[in-house]
Amino acid sequence: MDKSLVCSGSKLETFSDEVFFEIFDRLSPNDLFKTFYGLNSRLNTILTDSRMRFRDNLSSLTPKQFHSYVQNILPQIVDRFISFTFGTYDTDEYQQVHLFLHRYAVDLRLFQHLRTLVIIKMTIDDFPMIQSAISSLKHLVNIRFSVDSEGVDTMSFVHIDNDLLSGPKLKRVKMDMCARTTFFNVTTLSNVEQLSIVWCQMQELTHLLQYSPCLTTLKATICGLNDVDLWTQSICGNLHQRCSSRLNSLKLVIDSIRFDYLLLLLEELGQLRSLWLLLNHYEYLDADKWENLFQTSLIQLDHLDLTIALTKPFQSANSPNQMLMFSPPHIACIKFNTKFWFQRGWRAKLDEYDHCVRLTVSNHALPI
Repeated sequence: MDKSLVCSGSKLETFSDEVFFEIFDRLSPNDLFKTFYGLNSRLNTILTDSRMRFRDNLSSLTPKQFHSYVQNILPQIVDRFISFTFGTYDTDEYQQVHLFLHRYAVDLRLFQHLRTLVIIKMTIDDFPMIQSAISSLKHLVNIRFSVDSEGVDTMSFVHIDNDLLSGPKLKRVKMDMCARTTFFNVTTLSNVEQLSIVWCQMQELTHLLQYSPCLTTLKATICGLNDVDLWTQSICGNLHQRCSSRLNSLKLVIDSIRFDYLLLLLEELGQLRSLWLLLNHYEYLDADKWENLFQTSLIQLDHLDLTIALTKPFQSANSPNQMLMFSPPHIACIKFNTKFWFQRGWRAKLDEYDHCVRLTVSNHALPI
């Protein structure tokens, strides 16, 4: 065999375009362009090929690197990203999201092939512009947002509408907004399958459920319930008819919501297979109510992780200065360790500290 042919065939430039695409897919655009762009015309052609797709995360870039990237690299490949993350966890370093959206005025609508978008610590004022731009990104599958708590107070709202959730391919959404998130502007059905929310009120969550027929997994922090009478009338016997029958995994952190109202919600979700709850009210120690729920409504439930955390001394929610008279937590723990619970494979344990107690009932808990 001619040795010159072997040597010639081993050169990097002889690889097919597809091989280069596979190799370059594992490198960041920043490294790619610094290392390969300008070496020869073949590599330049591959890096600018419309078939070449990119993934990048700008969160670790220094301010100098970030400025160079946005000015020199991003304009060449913006329409070929499939995954893009920007924003910094440490906002004391520099406001990357603000620079991206305002100083450089990068239009998110240019990311036409984007499938995954992650924005870290945006400001609450930037969200409407971002939400509007997302409606143009028809290939989005995953969205993850977080809002910087700076400037967010108890009166702050983030209003979600159809622009964010109605993407034809959108499946997974995670929103940590540091402010009350509302969904009353959602009026069209979404294809979202996995949803995580921090935080919203009970009636807003149930409104959203009615427009999420594909939802299988939901994680949410819920605080408060306004207009109880109207909410009760709208949910009882109705939610399961409009809500996704696919919702089989539910994870909730509950604050300032009465036990009976939570029961109304759970009774409508009889298809649940996995339930995780973090609760902070003495009412939830009522083992009989839980047992009735699992016997009559959540009969398909396999996995349970129920945590009730109470601060000492225990006081009434209606009369803060009035001490409660009810069975102490260790008595409740005994009631959660009876035959019914054992047959389900669930066990209860009690952890007691100087200022609080925590009762846990789950598949993993060991009996005290």
